[in-house]
Amino acid sequence: MLIKNRFSTVASLLLCVLPAMAADSVLAVDRGLPLHNLNNASGSVRSNVRWGGDNQGFIGDDFTIGVTGEHWVIDSIRTWAVPGYADAKAARLSDFYQDVRLYLGASSDVTPVATAQLVEGTDEVSNPNIRISEATRDGALLYDDFGTALPIWQIDFSNLNIPVRGGSKTRFGVWGMGRAIPGQDGKTHMWFNHGSNAALSGTRQDGADGVMLTFDGAGRADGTLRAEDKDWDKPADINVQVFAHRVGGGAPGRVKSAQ
Repeated sequence: MLIKNRFSTVASLLLCVLPAMAADSVLAVDRGLPLHNLNNASGSVRSNVRWGGDNQGFIGDDFTIGVTGEHWVIDSIRTWAVPGYADAKAARLSDFYQDVRLYLGASSDVTPVATAQLVEGTDEVSNPNIRISEATRDGALLYDDFGTALPIWQIDFSNLNIPVRGGSKTRFGVWGMGRAIPGQDGKTHMWFNHGSNAALSGTRQDGADGVMLTFDGAGRADGTLRAEDKDWDKPADINVQVFAHRVGGGAPGRVKSAQ
């Protein structure tokens, strides 16, 4: 798998419209967009970065909810994508991608648990449980990709109803199949997930360990990825927020995932 990293720009005010979820759902994993040290203006302490595969696979990560002995149900998951290049910007996510998929897994491989087709040139999504919005319209800074300002897209996957064991890692990945790039025979738009360095982000970064995961196009595990080994100068993790509720016990407040 070809791994590419591009410096990105982000900023974040992430709580726009919350996805539908259980009444006792809490923000169980908070590794949202960074607020501090954004873009190239921050120099060597830049916190934000985006990561993409080569359309033969994708970049993911993992998270942990609660502690051993607890039982949880994932209600919704939120991630962010940053499409575009210096000579091509997406007015909508559907301009660059045919679909969007959320993959989850408790072991090495992951499988799609939520998918939606995107209608080119529109904001239409085939799955009502997947909501796409532009985070940069809701307070997040544009993403600085080598001097090119790109919008950040927030993706909410709701009504997941997926049980997980407390204290155990859950692997995840978000990926969309790219549309053909006009004038570039055989090339398609690459999917980029938003990530950040935990220590420099200025926000909670639950479970950040500096180790991302790579998967092939079928969701099979394809190794690990450390940002400092692949064109960046510091560790990074994929940004994610997970809303969940605990079963078989009282509903707690927001919990911090295992680190």
